[in-house]
Amino acid sequence: MQGKKREFTDEEVKYIINNWEKESPYSMRKRFNCSWYAVCRVAKQNGLDVPTSNEWTNEEIETLKKLSEQYHYSEIAKIMNKTENAIYLKARKLGLTLIQDRRKWTKEEESLLSDLWGTKSVETIAKNLKRTVFSLKVKAVRMGLGPMIRNNYDLITVTDICDLLNVSRDRITTTWVHLGLNLKKKKLTNNMSYYVITWKDLMKFLENNQNEWDSRCIEKNMLGIEPEWLKEKRMRDIDENPLWYRKWTEDEIKQTEILFKSGKNYLEIAKIINRSEWAVANLLRNMGYSYRLPQFWKGKELKYLRENYENMTYAEIAEALGRTPKAIGAKVEELGYQKKLIKSKNNGGENNG
Repeated sequence: MQGKKREFTDEEVKYIINNWEKESPYSMRKRFNCSWYAVCRVAKQNGLDVPTSNEWTNEEIETLKKLSEQYHYSEIAKIMNKTENAIYLKARKLGLTLIQDRRKWTKEEESLLSDLWGTKSVETIAKNLKRTVFSLKVKAVRMGLGPMIRNNYDLITVTDICDLLNVSRDRITTTWVHLGLNLKKKKLTNNMSYYVITWKDLMKFLENNQNEWDSRCIEKNMLGIEPEWLKEKRMRDIDENPLWYRKWTEDEIKQTEILFKSGKNYLEIAKIINRSEWAVANLLRNMGYSYRLPQFWKGKELKYLRENYENMTYAEIAEALGRTPKAIGAKVEELGYQKKLIKSKNNGGENNG
């Protein structure tokens, strides 16, 4: 019936929440056969930030064209306050080539960079190669073409700092700003701006706040000729191993979740993955495990698992113990049991958990 309010199932609501800002509302409306506004209504009800409109203004289109020539699409999304997917889809419709994430360098590109480095401006080379200025400087250092920093007034974006130092964006824009990081707002249009910092100010901050970052995340000479304080810090970091603010990798996040579901507490997980207990607790809280305590394994459960893991599927054991098949598999792997491939009682398929 026309005008009837679209009711979403629990699974649909969960999909919208989990994929918000990864997939555009426009794409979701096609998936669920509903209006753009219906998708945004669900997002708003669940505390998510929603765009004011799914329409692009002429000013936004012109801004996208301008930014696409020199910025990575993820940076454009932050500047324009849109999702990465929205930027990607609009650029494709406009026939724009976006700077892609970690695109492999071809031999031709390396040769061109070598020929142009020092003869053309970094901005011009970046535009020709459809690369960010930052990525060009990094590549030049790795190829031995010359220092990354040619003067102290080169600007670096927050995203570049994230990539360079392997720290989170929130840490830079909140904690570090409070500690004195001199971020400056650079205006693009009347309604859009983003933050940058000069190399001189960044180096000053890094020197004065050496406990806030790990020098091992930076390749040698990536910041130009290294001063004595940086050389000394590299030596200290090797011995002291400062891991408090190290950015989480996908493998670490996955391993932490598996260990947590298998019954490990925060301290045990922290020792295994070489993190602080606070860092583990904070990660799990952000993943939605705030009010879930790990379900520790009891002796009788371990006995049941030991006696039945070869003859039952993980799903069957999980049902008997009130756990998830994933938790059963994680515990089996942790205990080092060698599971044989057997036929499932229900479907005759191989038992792989």
